[in-house]
Amino acid sequence: MQIRKVVTLFLATLVTMQLVAKTPEKTLDQTYSDKKFYFATWGDPGAGTDAVKVAWMERLANAGITDILPGSDANQLKELIRIGNKYGIRVHAWHWMMNVGGAKECREHPDWYSVNSLGQTCLDYHPYVGYYSFLSPFSPGAREYVKNGVREIAKIKGLASVHFDYIRYVDVVLGADLQKKYKLNGKPLVQDRVYPEFDFDYHPLARKEFKAKFSMDPMDLPDKEENPAWKQFRMDAITSLVEECVQICHEEGTKASAAVFPFPELAREYVRQDWSHWNLDLFFPMAYKGDHQGNMYWVGFATKQGVRELKPGQLLFTGVAVGDYGDNMADFEEAIRQAHDNGAKGITFFHANALNDKHLAIIKKYDEIYNNK
Repeated sequence: MQIRKVVTLFLATLVTMQLVAKTPEKTLDQTYSDKKFYFATWGDPGAGTDAVKVAWMERLANAGITDILPGSDANQLKELIRIGNKYGIRVHAWHWMMNVGGAKECREHPDWYSVNSLGQTCLDYHPYVGYYSFLSPFSPGAREYVKNGVREIAKIKGLASVHFDYIRYVDVVLGADLQKKYKLNGKPLVQDRVYPEFDFDYHPLARKEFKAKFSMDPMDLPDKEENPAWKQFRMDAITSLVEECVQICHEEGTKASAAVFPFPELAREYVRQDWSHWNLDLFFPMAYKGDHQGNMYWVGFATKQGVRELKPGQLLFTGVAVGDYGDNMADFEEAIRQAHDNGAKGITFFHANALNDKHLAIIKKYDEIYNNK
């Protein structure tokens, strides 16, 4: 019985290898000039056999998807790059940056973590959800940890980009619909102002540096929650870290991209993320209408605001959450049109395994409409 299982597994692997080998390798255009509009998706096939991964990739490619953003380890990324090369799909490494969850190495360095205006550190205090453990961009050790993580991934040959996620602070404000899911001090969460529990980063080094420049500890500012200089000072710390990480990616021969909040003004207000000033190659704003009580035109509005902030050579892929549309395929189609008509280079779906056959048929339809005229 054991011999039969081994033989069966060997034959399945052999068939998969033959399938991939017989598929002509496609030249992947890393400049995004071969199409007018692109389709991408966050997600990965999971821990399956080669046959499962090939089938997963082939299904997406047949619908016109050209880019995937998997949250995979290095070995899985290398496998996906190999298979993706056969199907004309670029692979971006989806990588968490400031939010490190329960990372053991980080927990050994309490001074690496972000601090709120109550003095609570993200090592022990996890706002909203248990996995929210944000590092401080003012901590030299935390910055090196983040950069080393980027450098390790950027060395993988054939990546389309290192894709930065959680490159920001803890949410100062949640989207209106998201607020309904959480409580503050046992009561329904209503963020009608900036609450100290969610106002980061009062790291000792941040306060020291700010005081050296502005002659005042930010804790003593009468309007510290809304003070423009203090807000910009914190955003600049994230921006400088982004620039260092972009340089690492470029030195290793790959692009840098990021999942960012829906449009620049909202990003600055909600998560202190000043992405319109970043020197990234690709932006993937998460225009999730369901988080912000938005309708169809939220997608187009967010796209337009982001596109007009781009520098020459930068590209924007509008991100939409598949779950926001349910079975309403007309609205799903409209989201694609809204992204395209407002200047995005492509659209990105969260997430791949939520795309059913109806979604993929619509993607294929619009791939033909936009790219085969």
